[in-house]
Amino acid sequence: MNLGGYSMALRPVSRMLSAVLALLMLVGMAIMGAVRAEAAFTFAAAGDFNQTSDTAASLATAASGNDFFLALGDLSYGTVGAEGVWCDFVKSYVGSSYPFELISGNHDADNADGFIRNFTACLPDHMGSTGDYGVEYYFDYQGLIRVIMIAPNLTIDGVNYEYLQGNSHYNWLSSKIDQARAQGIKWVVVGMHKNCITMGIKSCEIGSDLMNLLISKRVDLVLQGHDHVYQRSKQLTCATEGSYSATCVADDGADNAYTQGAGTVLVVAGMVGTGLYTIDTGDSEAGYFAKWMGDNINPTHGYVKFAVSQNQISAQFVRSSGGTFSDSFTITSSGGNPPDTIPPAVVTTLRPLTTP
Repeated sequence: MNLGGYSMALRPVSRMLSAVLALLMLVGMAIMGAVRAEAAFTFAAAGDFNQTSDTAASLATAASGNDFFLALGDLSYGTVGAEGVWCDFVKSYVGSSYPFELISGNHDADNADGFIRNFTACLPDHMGSTGDYGVEYYFDYQGLIRVIMIAPNLTIDGVNYEYLQGNSHYNWLSSKIDQARAQGIKWVVVGMHKNCITMGIKSCEIGSDLMNLLISKRVDLVLQGHDHVYQRSKQLTCATEGSYSATCVADDGADNAYTQGAGTVLVVAGMVGTGLYTIDTGDSEAGYFAKWMGDNINPTHGYVKFAVSQNQISAQFVRSSGGTFSDSFTITSSGGNPPDTIPPAVVTTLRPLTTP
């Protein structure tokens, strides 16, 4: 039997089916890409709370739509023994089971205005963290992000938490960053209270070794409080305490968009509720920053909200009271994991400083 006629008749149908399948594949890929771009979850972060009307305004929306909140130290500014009062104040807004995750600030360390161990007793960990909650710990969330919380340049229970190259704290932090990358966790965020570079009134209290480690490991976000201001850095490959070097800037952030792996972005968010500090636009380190707010520049209280997906972190300053300041930015994946290190020649040595 001659089937040649049938074969010729089927060819247009075959070509049509191939075209339809190709179109369906393109549509499917577009839909998958859109799904990946949608936020898998959101979280919020800020520090320097106190118990003021501005604090209350920030806490009133802190849990709304956010899977967890990173409290970046300096909690009650109260007294040792009265930590439970502040915890009850927080829980009256966010609830008793909400993940309000703590790290110590200088006002919560030994011989201060409240003690971190007492705070963690009444606002316990709800994220299944590993390590010493409130002092040095980490948790992973939805396989997308590793959050590492540390308390550099603080003394807690008589232990000095200094992150000097080669010591146990430095090695612990370095290993947890590397472990996250090795496990394919997309984003690495490190939170702490104290600062290094800043346009506010503080100095490099966390020390050069820690700052260089975070930048050399291409940590995606470093979140800090301590300086009662808001600052968002450019994307940095190095930083020099006390002076600005343009060669340290991978992306100036002028378009509010960064690419993952090009460098590290620092966010200083010490503006939840306590009194704000001034910003010095003439500061020698001002060149490292893309956006800022302080007591002398549109003073606004609030926190920062982060929407996280497989290929992007989108950040937004959430105003709760005061002025009208706003900021937003994104860090978008270029595909794959960022490199573990950058060439040593790019890392500028910082002069370690400590607070008395």
